[in-house]
Amino acid sequence: MSIEVAILIWLVIGIGITAGVFVVARTAVQMASVAYRAIEKELDSKNATRQAGLLSLALLGALVATSLIAGYAIFVLFASLLDNSGILGGGQ
Repeated sequence: MSIEVAILIWLVIGIGITAGVFVVARTAVQMASVAYRAIEKELDSKNATRQAGLLSLALLGALVATSLIAGYAIFVLFASLLDNSGILGGGQ
């Protein structure tokens, strides 16, 4: 694999993590907005519950996707460090 391809892969991983964090933060803000509108009686409880449930699913999905991307990046980084250091017996 060339250096350019490796840089592009790490760039895509970084963009994925950044996008996941943005979606998590935006979903949390939207959930707070739903809660505020429900408290102020601008939104009935049935609609508030439905919106909060959908936002919770989006939040969990974003957390799972972000953790998978970050976990893969950490795994690849540590695997390459261990392989290059010779601890695993590969870099003699």
